[in-house]
Parts: sequence; structure tokens; C-alpha cells
Amino acid sequence: MKKRRRKPVYPFVWPDPPPAERPPVEERREALYKAIERAQAFMHKKTPPDEMIGIVRSRYPAPSSFLESNHHTLQRSGIKHLDAYFYSHIPDLTRVITRQNCGERPMLRHVSEMAAYLRALFIGAHDELFYLVMLNNNGRLIDARLLQHGSEDSAPFYLRPVLNTAVFEKAKYVVLAHNHPGGTLRPSLEDLQCTLETLRAISALQVPVLDHIIIVRYRTVSIRESGLIPELLWNSARKPTKIMREWLDVEFLVD
Repeated sequence: MKKRRRKPVYPFVWPDPPPAERPPVEERREALYKAIERAQAFMHKKTPPDEMIGIVRSRYPAPSSFLESNHHTLQRSGIKHLDAYFYSHIPDLTRVITRQNCGERPMLRHVSEMAAYLRALFIGAHDELFYLVMLNNNGRLIDARLLQHGSEDSAPFYLRPVLNTAVFEKAKYVVLAHNHPGGTLRPSLEDLQCTLETLRAISALQVPVLDHIIIVRYRTVSIRESGLIPELLWNSARKPTKIMREWLDVEFLVD
């Protein structure tokens, strides 16, 4: 029987863990509030944390937005200078710890593995960041290199640093990645254009582009899985390998 790949729903969004495996939203939100309260009480043993926690609860209905704010925003909310500075560095610590949990050089041979790794890079990012992720011949991470730091709305794309970095690091596969701080799941026209430019230019180097992944807060959009760019172009760099064939790791349907 003929096998065909499942037709993706546009845009493809890598699913969150099943609801049954996660505590209810209200429970997770309250646990975060309590953790902030304990941290405040620990830092100021002689001052009750009630006033500060009142500010957090009234101005940040989602405590995660408090923990991802920069210190200027926190100060404008009424948080004291040193406290704002402390809390604004929590995303940095979280990124480091999450990446350490993945290992120094994890195997990233499927979009699900790459999605989990990339989410750690963008925790608390308020501006668009553009990364080039490079893998060796076995799909093991060589490096995730930050190439551009943009604004809240966009990040510039330059093809030359992508090519130079891939060649210098002797990458066998590359993945483009950036975030959408504004929360939109739809790839922009610019996202598609820079993907196509890279696919065309890097094919001469025989280095396949496995995907262009967009991180939208806690969700992941795969441009390759969306079908907006023909599958033929993703395989134009060289003869498809096992990693290239199995990258999407999605179910196959049988006619």
C-alpha cells in the first residue's frame, strides 16, 4: 500500500504536553505566586512580602509575565530597584539550567528534540533573536550561534554570516531559528524569504537546511512542516539522508 505523509494543518505548531500530564493553569499560576513570595521573604527577612506580592498579583495576572519582565518594567510597576534587578535575571538563569539539562552536545535529529532545545534559548526574550543551529553528521549539536539581535518586531537577516558560520564550524546540517515576541504563530513573508535565500545559497555547500523553526512563547512553529515551502527544496542540497527523511517524526497514514 502506498504511504503518504500526513497533510499538516497550517501553521504546524508542535503540541504542548497532554493536559492530563500538567497541573491545571490556576494551580500552576498560584504555585508561581507562592514561589515569588517565598523568594521575597527570603531576601527581606525583616520586611513582610505582602506589599510587593500585592503589586505582583494586581499588575501581573500571569506571574510568568512578571518573571519575564526586564528590570525597567518591573521598577515602573512599583518594584524596588534591587528586587527588580534580581527578578529580571531569573530568565537568564532558567535558560542556562534548561540548556544544561539538555546536555552539552545533545542529539537533535528530530523536530521534537530541536523544539525542546530551542525553547530554552528564548525564555524571557523580549526582542527577536536569530540563531543558527549546527549539527554534525550524526545529528549531534555543534553549536547554536546567535547571529542577530533585533527589536520587538523584527530581526535583520544577513545571508553571509549564516554561510560563513556554517562553513567555519564544518556543519553537516543547519537549522534556522528565531522567535516572535509578539505572539503571532503565522510565519511572515520575510521569514519565508530568508528561508528560501538560505536554501538556495547553502545548497552549493552541500549542507542541508533541516528546518526554520519559530518559537512563539512556549509553542513551536515548523516552517518545513507547514508546507509553505515545497519539500523538494529542503532536499536539494544533497541526496536525502536518514536524518533528513526522519526529521519531521510525524505519523504516517496509509491509504
